[in-house]
Amino acid sequence: MEWLRHTLPQGPVLFTTDHQTQGRGQRDRRWSSEAGRDLCLSLAIPVQADWNPTLVNMHVALAVRDLLSHHLPANQSPGAIRVKWPNDVLVWHAREHRKAAGILVENVWRGSQWSTTVIGVGINVGSSRLGRSYPAVSLAEAWHEELTPSDLATALAEGIVRRLEGGVDGLMEDYHDALFGLGEPRTFVVHERTWHGMFRGVNAEGQGRFEWSSPREAETLPPSEWLSSSEVQWCW
Repeated sequence: MEWLRHTLPQGPVLFTTDHQTQGRGQRDRRWSSEAGRDLCLSLAIPVQADWNPTLVNMHVALAVRDLLSHHLPANQSPGAIRVKWPNDVLVWHAREHRKAAGILVENVWRGSQWSTTVIGVGINVGSSRLGRSYPAVSLAEAWHEELTPSDLATALAEGIVRRLEGGVDGLMEDYHDALFGLGEPRTFVVHERTWHGMFRGVNAEGQGRFEWSSPREAETLPPSEWLSSSEVQWCW
């Protein structure tokens, strides 16, 4: 982001590191990685006139899923890799889906013009994740396969660019096919209150649709049917 304050890239520019010390995730949460064992990249891309920030997010999530699917063990089905709205990628391990990758997309504006998108991706490649409080896993732990983070970085950057250049035909359908937790009864926290309901999908503006089953308490109404990702917390 500092580099972009002084430079206007003419094409995609890939930044990687073997050791990220100040990783950030959604909602300013910390993103941890192990030196030399995980993938940490940022991809800066000049914005095209017909791009939409929400659809860029979807393209990136699917590009990460494409990359992981290429390495999926033969004994697992494609459903073993899921996208948790809006930007986490989960893999199947020990009878549940666990977080293996996170995405943070930040946009750079020059005046009123959206000029560049910076796509940050972290993938737990070879680190130790099992046993932590949050249900995470690395690819090495889930698949018992040794992968090289730098090789994955190049392949992922190429996959992101390829998806963005491919347009939006079929994008919403592909994204919904990959979504985690659709139609499953779950508990969510919305505006600091706990509610039971089902996640039903996402629209082109990036809002999630929910169907609430919690009864009304006194005069408290259930949350809106459509919510932004910043308003909803999934309870594992």
